[in-house]
Amino acid sequence: MGRQRKAGGTLLAGDVGGTKTFMGLFRLAGEGLELLRSESYENKMFGDFETVVAGFLGKSGPVSPASIEAASFGIACPVVENRGTLTNLHWVIDSFDLAGRFGIEKVGLINDLVATAWGTGVLSEDDFHTLQAGVARPGNSALIAAGTGLGEATIFRDGQYCVPSASEGGHADFAPRTTVEIELLEYLIGLWDHASYERALSGPGLVNIYNFLKSRRGGSEPERLSGRMREEGGAQVISEEALSGGDKNCVDALDLFISIYGAEAGNLALRSMATGGVYVGGGIAPKVLPALDRGSFIKSFRQKGRFEGLLSEIPVKVILNEKTALFGAAVYASRLTRSGLETAVKSIHGPGVRASA
Repeated sequence: MGRQRKAGGTLLAGDVGGTKTFMGLFRLAGEGLELLRSESYENKMFGDFETVVAGFLGKSGPVSPASIEAASFGIACPVVENRGTLTNLHWVIDSFDLAGRFGIEKVGLINDLVATAWGTGVLSEDDFHTLQAGVARPGNSALIAAGTGLGEATIFRDGQYCVPSASEGGHADFAPRTTVEIELLEYLIGLWDHASYERALSGPGLVNIYNFLKSRRGGSEPERLSGRMREEGGAQVISEEALSGGDKNCVDALDLFISIYGAEAGNLALRSMATGGVYVGGGIAPKVLPALDRGSFIKSFRQKGRFEGLLSEIPVKVILNEKTALFGAAVYASRLTRSGLETAVKSIHGPGVRASA
């Protein structure tokens, strides 16, 4: 016999990326969710996801697994039959295994971009940075997010309801538009048999573009850059050097990255007929807002021949809140409950839920 479910029960949610995991405990509260507690974890410190969950629940004070009404986790990979293997980490996550180990009656797994899409519905205007105001219209929306990898999703609108749909569009063939991008494609094919958009639009992708430009031009890399990259990681250093203008290869790498990013965002907008808007998520965009504001992203976004007019009217916004996918996973967890099915979640309450713009 199943455990008696109560309205206002506790929900467990997680955003499991290739690099970091965010965990949170929530409670249903009227038409919203209240965030009770959240933590972030560096995935490289753990051998599997179950250890992260156990550690989070072990620090949750009076909340025990038995009191959790439902759980949902957004994971950075395809989800097939409630199971997935993280694309850039190789953790295997299975909803049935999690339910059995932690005694939670309902456990849902969704793609991380689907979680982010659910989360956009509970954000405030302060959680967005506008790249193109466009014309606000009802209709489908789209989401593209470069971070450890590249995620894409469509948010379909059917009347008053919006339903996210997962995709693995980030692994589609990279389509160059210029002679330089054709050379980049050839460079990427030389490294891998298949050159996807993710090989260019991600943290590792930015490093690939930088290395491509460096090899194309010849010359040596300044030792100060080599040292920083070893200590801090390539993508972070390239972005910082590009924004400060400290190294030409870094500046040009970020410029090319942003141009390709805008072009693929425009492709996704066309595929989705995203008249409701395009959201730019992931960890990279909020860190390079000055470069995004220079205009090459939107120029590439619009540059679609006869459809340039349509694309110029689509709102484009960067998501600033790094917990958006966590919130979305909590929204999805609420839908697994009886009370959640009866009440639309319209907001998240609690400490630290809004991003600093």
